[in-house]
Amino acid sequence: MGQRSFNPTRLTLARQRNGFTKQHLADLCGVSRRAVTAWESGDVDNPPLEALVTSLGFPLSFFLSDDPPLISRESIAFRALSTMTARQLDRILATTTFALELSDWINENYKTPRPNLPDFSEPDDLLPAVAAESLRSIWGLHERPVNQLLPLLERNGVRVFSLPIEDREVDAFSFWRDTEPYIFLNTGKTAERIRFDLAHELAHLLMHRQVVGQKSRSLEQDAQTFASNLLIPADALYAQVVGRLRLGDVFKLKRYWRVSAVALVHRLAQLAIISEWHYRTWMIELSQQGFRSSEPGGIHPEASRLFKELLRLLREDGWSTHRIASELNIPAREINGMVFGLAIAPAPANARTSQQPDLLMDTRKPPFPALSVIK
Repeated sequence: MGQRSFNPTRLTLARQRNGFTKQHLADLCGVSRRAVTAWESGDVDNPPLEALVTSLGFPLSFFLSDDPPLISRESIAFRALSTMTARQLDRILATTTFALELSDWINENYKTPRPNLPDFSEPDDLLPAVAAESLRSIWGLHERPVNQLLPLLERNGVRVFSLPIEDREVDAFSFWRDTEPYIFLNTGKTAERIRFDLAHELAHLLMHRQVVGQKSRSLEQDAQTFASNLLIPADALYAQVVGRLRLGDVFKLKRYWRVSAVALVHRLAQLAIISEWHYRTWMIELSQQGFRSSEPGGIHPEASRLFKELLRLLREDGWSTHRIASELNIPAREINGMVFGLAIAPAPANARTSQQPDLLMDTRKPPFPALSVIK
């Protein structure tokens, strides 16, 4: 086998992931901007790879790898696209590329839950509330609170990744890649807001699968309505309210439904359970108590069960974050930023290192599907 050749697409990806302009990379490498343009255009077969490795922080093997799986800008609808610079957008799109490569590697080596999402994109006039109620029925949620939304999505085949700290200027976003649904989360928010973001992006996956490009305000509102109905079903909330509500009751209800106080008050007003006067008054009081920017007394953030289970298997099989990164030809920091801060701890000295581990089951109900090595 001959020596692998330089891949200019990989150079562009590494530069964009670092948020560098061509001129900045040229300055770091001591060349002209025109030289960098020639490297990325494929006009130069042998650019100074050692300088690129040093300047961009990617291993040599990265620049010699095959073309990566790229997601187009049109495939993702960012909620705050107008406030993002082109460099910020390119950096985030580069993150999705590494997540897809990690996801492909996982699928090649482990059996994971397959997508189990109904298609609510047809008819296109399906009401978000009806879609949410239908999903609750399909997934057997009925009128109960969704105690752990992130594991629920993972259990139904949605691959959820966290966004690295440096990319948290963007809200959550989602997209379909062939038959696989993906959600990327900004985990720098409160646990309640993250749950609402998950429900919001789930709505896009279910209801707006055929929509390409920037989603309209009406579609965003549909996603918000779906999220409210999924997390706080109307009939169940009506059944809970007996007599006249006080603001103190809001705190009890929001803990029960695991949503923010602001979202709960919005829902009460939406269902006409409280008056417009109560809505305005309570929102002012919540703002004064800090509930607009945070969630005093909030719930603990949900954890990814899929990655927890996966990392346990990897540890037992002798894998480390650096070894996986080496397999994917990317820096280990990229993996760390995508898996919710989880890490592959070293295996104990007496740990099993067989390539065929026992199936691991979560004993809590409902059970999380076990992962196993693909033979």
